[in-house]
Amino acid sequence: MLSIWRRKPEPEAAVEQGAPEPVRRTQQQNIKVSEDCSRAFAALAKALGVSRAALFEDMVAERLAMAERQGVKLKFE
Repeated sequence: MLSIWRRKPEPEAAVEQGAPEPVRRTQQQNIKVSEDCSRAFAALAKALGVSRAALFEDMVAERLAMAERQGVKLKFE
């Protein structure tokens, strides 16, 4: 269903068998957007059946992959 909005796969790490460790999230980032954009984003997340946080992460991962394909080198701090 989310074929175009897939996150980049995480690098595989040696993990013992058992329940996967939950992803730790940092504090919420209050990003200011227009009211129309906010409503459209919420509607899109609902239509796709994902949370707004998951949709945001997928969109950022897609943009990151696109930038890397275009030769943009990012420095994560």
